[in-house]
Amino acid sequence: MKNLLNISLFTLIFTVSACSDFLEKEPSYSLNEENALTSFSKAEAALGGIYANFSGASAGGDWSGGLYVALASKSGFVNWSSGDYEMEYNQLNNTETGKAFWTTFYKTLNAANFAINGAINLPENAVPSEAEREALIAEGKCLRAWVNINLLWNYGHWWSDDDTNPYGLLYRDEVTNLSNVEKARISIGESYTKIFEDLDYAIAKLGTFESPRYVSKEFAKVLKAKILLYRGGYNNTTSDLNEALSLVNDVLESSPAGFAMQEDLAQVYEDSWDSPENLFVRYLDDDGRRTTNAGYWYPYGLAQIIGDRLPLGPGESLTAGLEYGIDWFKADPRWDIVTGPVRGAETWDNTMYYTWPKLARLGRYAGQQSNPPDEKYAAYYFRYPELYIMKSELLARTGASISDAIAPINLMRSIRTNPSLPSLNPSNEQELMDLIFQEYFLETFLENGSEFFASLRFMKAGKPWIESIKGGKPLEENKICYPIPNEEMINNRLMTQNPDLE
Repeated sequence: MKNLLNISLFTLIFTVSACSDFLEKEPSYSLNEENALTSFSKAEAALGGIYANFSGASAGGDWSGGLYVALASKSGFVNWSSGDYEMEYNQLNNTETGKAFWTTFYKTLNAANFAINGAINLPENAVPSEAEREALIAEGKCLRAWVNINLLWNYGHWWSDDDTNPYGLLYRDEVTNLSNVEKARISIGESYTKIFEDLDYAIAKLGTFESPRYVSKEFAKVLKAKILLYRGGYNNTTSDLNEALSLVNDVLESSPAGFAMQEDLAQVYEDSWDSPENLFVRYLDDDGRRTTNAGYWYPYGLAQIIGDRLPLGPGESLTAGLEYGIDWFKADPRWDIVTGPVRGAETWDNTMYYTWPKLARLGRYAGQQSNPPDEKYAAYYFRYPELYIMKSELLARTGASISDAIAPINLMRSIRTNPSLPSLNPSNEQELMDLIFQEYFLETFLENGSEFFASLRFMKAGKPWIESIKGGKPLEENKICYPIPNEEMINNRLMTQNPDLE
């Protein structure tokens, strides 16, 4: 058991600090059974501590650039991480990102369980009202579902339509300690049941959207719709697709104040986390460490590592690092807004690189030197336009006509004035599906992983698009997910490795 004490994932005492902009308190709590929450204000602060896990010097990239660059590489649109692009990893030869996400996700899950169970166990006289307790629990459960689906999407057989498939979550609903650190996985069916139980509670008890810095009832609905779409679209499960469509329609038809499309796409990214297009966004507290807490890829890597060095040499062309889809993007009016020159990240590097300023902004050095500093490195977990793209896909997959299915995307495009986006007019079902797939890529690339999951469920010539993107390389289904990290396998004797990833 001594080895267990050395695993960073299962550190029994770590601090959950609520950022001052999330909650007007800054207490710290050690996550152990001797430090139970004793007041409602402490329960609120513990909830704020979950959000604090989405940023920070060590976690900032795992909940933003690091994760979404890895998924973009997996899709084949870019090859910024060769291990992810090739999906050549196993328990002993895992990617650094594959190991890092696991640790960060479980630390965040530990914080969520601490907050949820603490709120549940508060004495009645410490709670203003049961409705307020339920809302607090609902927010924690929505965040726990968000963590668990990211774990399942990255480390489990989320695509399987076999509920008995054993490669589901290492499910935890209590704070980790020496008595429960060893635990077996649950099945895929059980994993979805646990996630949907949390989301259904959030949908029933969580408040309506007020700020994209926090989860809301509407985000719970959208997240459930995405989960149903990803699995249902992969397996053509009509019941999942119909339920997802109903949830998307519900959010579109009752969009709360403050959540809406903007006409100017450039302004969306200028506004960053303050854009009304955000339903849920990673915000960085203004504590003097925003650039550090943003992680590696957004302030630094997108320019210094993958950008086209300017000026271009003879015969070179602008790619912004794309391996595939350059012709789609350059023909799209959004290209000139989401890509552009960014200064090198180092103090001594005045070189300009052509990259993705929608995320990289001015780059680390120039951003810190600007007046005022430009350090608004948002992680766009969900923006309004994706509702329209999801609706088009769901209509197409549930029997709507070609014209009816493309209509939501065309409505989304018509709202934009900068840039002006022409309507799409597919002539057959394959063209319809291809255009919807491309729209995920063009509108959400690098923002939340949507292009990767789309590359798996959309088909081209009877095979997943990911195979066409990667030059015909066959998809090895068992390698869609990462291996369980070696440290977990060694120290948790009840854990089972994903097949073909031993």
